[in-house]
Amino acid sequence: MSKKIIDVCGLACPEPLIAFTKAAKTADVTEMEISFDCAAAKDSITRSAAPMGWKIASIVEEHNQTVMNLVKVP
Repeated sequence: MSKKIIDVCGLACPEPLIAFTKAAKTADVTEMEISFDCAAAKDSITRSAAPMGWKIASIVEEHNQTVMNLVKVP
């Protein structure tokens, strides 16, 4: 069990979604924090999380940056 911290600020879509998807498929990752500044990434990650077995624990938006915390559903 481990937490993965991903910072993809400055990268355009679909890079944040690709980073999330890659980390979500890693067997030992059970928690994830992803920071991004691409507005479309919030929607794309939100839509992709549940079907991949992840739950959004929190979303914090400030200063044009979003930090999303996710946990793997057992």
